[in-house]
Amino acid sequence: MQARSSSPITCPVVIGRVRELATLRSLVERVQGGEAQVALISGDAGIGKSRLMAEVKATATASGFFLIEGQCFQTDSISPYAPLLNLFGAYFARSASTSLPGPMYPVASTLIRLLPDLEFLFPDLGTLPAPPSVDAVEEKRRLFAAITHFVSEQAARQPVLLVVEDIHWCDDLSLGLLLHLARRCRKVSFLLLVTYRSEEVHPRLRRWLAQLDRERLALECSLKRLSRAEVATMLQAILGTKQRVDADLLDTLYARSEGNPFFVEELLTSLLSAGELVAVDGRWKLTAGRVPLPRSVQEAVQQRMMYLSVEARRLVTLAAVAGRRFNVTLLREVMQCDETHLLVLLKEVMAAQLVVEEALDQFAFRHALTQQAIITALLLRERQALHRILAQTLERLCVPSPAMRERHLEDLALHCYEAGMWEQALTYAQEAGEKALTLYAQQTAVEHFTRAIEAAHHLSQTPPSHLYLARGRAYETLGDFERARGDYERALDAARAFYDGKMEWECIIALGFLWTGHDYEQAGVWFHEALALAEKLADPALRAQSLNRLGNWLLNTGRIQEAIEAHQEALPLFEMQTDTRGMAETLDMLGMALFFLGDTARAVRDFYGRAIDLFRSLGDRQSLCSILAMRALDSSPEPLEVTYSALRTREECLQDVEEALLLARQMNSQSGRAFAEMVAMYVLSSFGECGPALAHAQEALHIASNIEHREWIAATNGALGFLYLLLLDPDRAVAYLEAGVAGAQALGSAIHLKSLTSYLALAYIHKRAFPRAEAALETVLPRDQQPGNFFERQAARVWGELALAQGEPAVALSIAEQLLISTPGDMQQSIPHLLAMKGEALLALKRLEEAAQTLEDAKLGAQQRQAPSILWRIQRVLGQVYHLLKREEQAQHEWSEARYIIARLAATIDEPTLREHFLSTALTSFPQEKPLSPETLTSKRYGGLSAREREVAALVAQGKSNREIATDLVVSERTAEAHVSNILGKLGFTTRAQIAAWAVEKGLSTSR
Repeated sequence: MQARSSSPITCPVVIGRVRELATLRSLVERVQGGEAQVALISGDAGIGKSRLMAEVKATATASGFFLIEGQCFQTDSISPYAPLLNLFGAYFARSASTSLPGPMYPVASTLIRLLPDLEFLFPDLGTLPAPPSVDAVEEKRRLFAAITHFVSEQAARQPVLLVVEDIHWCDDLSLGLLLHLARRCRKVSFLLLVTYRSEEVHPRLRRWLAQLDRERLALECSLKRLSRAEVATMLQAILGTKQRVDADLLDTLYARSEGNPFFVEELLTSLLSAGELVAVDGRWKLTAGRVPLPRSVQEAVQQRMMYLSVEARRLVTLAAVAGRRFNVTLLREVMQCDETHLLVLLKEVMAAQLVVEEALDQFAFRHALTQQAIITALLLRERQALHRILAQTLERLCVPSPAMRERHLEDLALHCYEAGMWEQALTYAQEAGEKALTLYAQQTAVEHFTRAIEAAHHLSQTPPSHLYLARGRAYETLGDFERARGDYERALDAARAFYDGKMEWECIIALGFLWTGHDYEQAGVWFHEALALAEKLADPALRAQSLNRLGNWLLNTGRIQEAIEAHQEALPLFEMQTDTRGMAETLDMLGMALFFLGDTARAVRDFYGRAIDLFRSLGDRQSLCSILAMRALDSSPEPLEVTYSALRTREECLQDVEEALLLARQMNSQSGRAFAEMVAMYVLSSFGECGPALAHAQEALHIASNIEHREWIAATNGALGFLYLLLLDPDRAVAYLEAGVAGAQALGSAIHLKSLTSYLALAYIHKRAFPRAEAALETVLPRDQQPGNFFERQAARVWGELALAQGEPAVALSIAEQLLISTPGDMQQSIPHLLAMKGEALLALKRLEEAAQTLEDAKLGAQQRQAPSILWRIQRVLGQVYHLLKREEQAQHEWSEARYIIARLAATIDEPTLREHFLSTALTSFPQEKPLSPETLTSKRYGGLSAREREVAALVAQGKSNREIATDLVVSERTAEAHVSNILGKLGFTTRAQIAAWAVEKGLSTSR
């Protein structure tokens, strides 16, 4: 569907002005309470001052305000009282009757000299005796007094809103009257609301504003440009919610408008009138890369240019060709004028509101569209000639200074390209593109490489492979699969044409990488081809890298042991060549493979840390981003249901994921951001922050969908399903997990498929859909088969949960014990999820003492991992066991602690419906609360700490370390550490010093 329209477009809602609108509406309320208020709304032309004013007027009139409004025009600055006359002329013209009420006579009779039309509107005024002639000063005094009296009288009946727009065009007398009203009407229900352009503050307006500031008479709302996200919201509101806005369209409009709402509307109007917007597959897209310049902008710039001198017009034209930002030294060289004369010309174009000063030697056009309007007025031959002059001048200036050449490299590339200087354009654009890649400015890199490729075509040369390869990498980072694939395939064709084996290998590897986000089978074809080519070339370095890429693919397709063997073969090859990068990448992949095998703690402890150190030494931000996110994910408590944990703290995990997010943003890596956002969900939900976790997961899905990254779409749908399981919402969990499983299946990712299918089966169990759960699990691990890796262990654990739900506790007990015995690694550590399942099975089998001990071990493991979502479940079951053992105090204590954790988890959830559902579902699984015993009351008084935890807090207050506490209490150091972590969590503290201060305040002692 193509859209055409010639009508002006306006946004139906106010975007991005929540704080300002709330402030102004609060002023309306205060005026209703009898307080006079003055508000200024300032900002650039088109920034939305009038739109915001309209909202305030609507609020005020709905609240019963008496509205008087007027507007200043450009010619009004030399017309005395022009806005005042506009205001009252419009007001009296709206009056329905031909006779004035008594209170209006004074102001009408005073204004009749300035507004002779009043006599035609109100014939009664003609019968009044003519007022005596007075001098100008006295006439001004009478007019001010009459209008002040009118406003005060009117405000005594109902609140008054006086609106004056665009006071930057206001005359001195009118400004004086507005200041007079602000001073004299302080104690009446009066709101004065004015707008002005911040870029057109002339001396008289500056004095007026300063006077308001000195006397503390006004509040100012300075409107800023909209963010990219706000422009996206604005476009959605204008175009409708059925179609989404394409990222290219959003980027183009945001870059051109620079967040100015009026320019967004004008650009959109131009696109629609030209028929250059089309809705394809539910998205609004540009039909071409060109965006027509709005007529309103062209006319405004032409008007300003008309009043410039000939030399100033030449200066501003050269500046527009030079760029949005331009160098004064360059223009002085081109114009061959001295510093003094150049400054005079610059002040002239600044006064015309065309440019602004940014630095000592740099100026910029006030808006990108201003520059575009000036360039559009030039003939193509004129533009080309000016670009040539600028390019040649820049080259001359840069010859003696390599530093200056580096600083102006991008300008050289642009001007040589636009001038048709193709040899220089090829060289400079290629260098500028490579520089942009090192700065992670991917879109800029694409533009430079595109110019370099076009320059090569103009020189009748075949563009070299590395240009297409580099541009493809930039496209891939931006999430543009099709353009990246096209460039990689062109690079491969060129490499083969020139028999460049190493470049051919690089292109094949790049294609393999690219396909991993879309089709694992296709990716495998490329990686096998890369290994075969490396062996043919007899290059050990290429062989080692090919083994790593193939190993990673084997890992993701579920062939974990083969993957480990490939990486183990690659590592010594890199070590022989002292290849730090290769070693870092191999350690990273070996760590991931060990995690998938189930030895999570070793992966985090022995491999990720070493790889991270190496990537830091290399300054490799892309690899660092990925491995930091992976370490955070593999350290998070909740996904590690069937294996040992590295027992890293919440702070350590969050530090990793926050750094990963920062790096992804710095590199403008959309796929990196999607992955890091998804990991943030797992980290935060694992440590009990479910509301923020949900926000991160939704952002991950939004980014992945925008770039159509099928792997992260599938994985994030699965992550959301996992989160809804924690939140006890199996219906939503099933919906997301089914979408994730379908996506993983289409992608061919065995790892994602196995992992998400197990969670889907668990969601089916919660819904009591046992046949569906069983069918799902059979696709991962047949019921009687022993698990061989992490994901099969997950499936085995869910088989145990299914057995419990179906009343087969002996089967569940057997599965739990087998999983505990076969856990990979050599850690002495409780695995809370497996012990919880074992404890529930023992409870169902009436082996209560064993159940109690098992669940106590599970509780300790959950505390060590700082995992509240499993901890409250363990305590709920442990309470049931103690209740059956007639140990009621302990039962009530466990249930009380569990309810406390549930309340803390619920408090993090922003969505009211979801929060209430979680609370009610969780709490209804408990028996009714009984009155608290003295011991439990004591625990509550001390922040929920148990007697043992209070004892530990007292020892911390004595300055003792975890090792010393363990010795004193005859427990392991890990147990002491778990107690300290639990105290920190319950009290909301972050340091031992806070615990010590609290213990002293509570008067805790350690008498034993």
